[in-house]
Amino acid sequence: MNKFLKSNRNKAIALFLLLMVVLILCYLSITKGFIKTSYNMILEAYRNFDNSQDHIIIRNSRVPRTLNALLVGGALGVAGLLTQGITRNKLASPSILGINSGAVFTLVLAITFIPDISTLGLVWVSFSGALIAATLVYILSGGLGGDINPMDLTLGGTALSALLFSLTQGILYKNDTALEEVIYWTTGAVEGKKLEIIVKFIPIIVIVIILTLIIGKKLNVFSLGEEMARSLGMKTLYLKMVIIVIISVLSGISVALAGPIAFVGLVTPHIVKKLIGTDYRWLIPFSILTGSSILLMADILSRFIIYPKEVPVGALTALIGGPFFIYVAKRRDN
Repeated sequence: MNKFLKSNRNKAIALFLLLMVVLILCYLSITKGFIKTSYNMILEAYRNFDNSQDHIIIRNSRVPRTLNALLVGGALGVAGLLTQGITRNKLASPSILGINSGAVFTLVLAITFIPDISTLGLVWVSFSGALIAATLVYILSGGLGGDINPMDLTLGGTALSALLFSLTQGILYKNDTALEEVIYWTTGAVEGKKLEIIVKFIPIIVIVIILTLIIGKKLNVFSLGEEMARSLGMKTLYLKMVIIVIISVLSGISVALAGPIAFVGLVTPHIVKKLIGTDYRWLIPFSILTGSSILLMADILSRFIIYPKEVPVGALTALIGGPFFIYVAKRRDN
């Protein structure tokens, strides 16, 4: 497969086929579940909405859920690709920057001290916490001193995650109401979000993805090594700052919309690099569609594993990603 995808023409064909797979998964996500629907029923739900159970499920549950999985999966795929690139660590994922811990910590604070906060307010609070955590990690890793060492970035993220986790547990120990509310967010789930909330984040994700595509050529140079990039006249500090911001925004939105879903950001870069090589101009669009495919498939499967009940999609991705993590770790040791 890797030999077949050496030419740009073949990569374009593969990207188109992957897009078709994503569209098929979107259709399956909308139609499959405890209550099965059909293509005609989907059209009728929007053309002639009659307040029936089927129409309500399609418009208020299935479509928002599918769109959420599509956006979050794509965002995590790109965030994982960039995280592994900037840390030069194949075992890295967005959570290594303390983003998940920051989001959950601010969420617990909001639920504890602002009990009447709206769902949209919780989403923005979670998003803000993720960005603040990433900024702190940037400072801890020496960003203000003019350079960012990948190892310092990893250690800074790990240290901050441990600190925020401890603070979060301390607050939850004293607040049973916050504990009940946070369980949903910490498991990871794409259902339960209203369409109007999800739509508000689409422009941000699109703008950030476009920015990522624009710097794709620079990412190729950076991947050759920081010293090499500097010798070619690249201002690597600014590039790393941009990458950290992109990771923070994509991961922060993902946590805000679906909770800390594990391993999508870890698995996606390994799959796409195995298929198409190391050219970021292709890795980025492939990561978007691959990440979306993984999360859509996981969400569809989560509806049937203990049918008619559902497994939280975050638990399923962890179940799949855990063995993959061990496999990659063992390959690094050999």
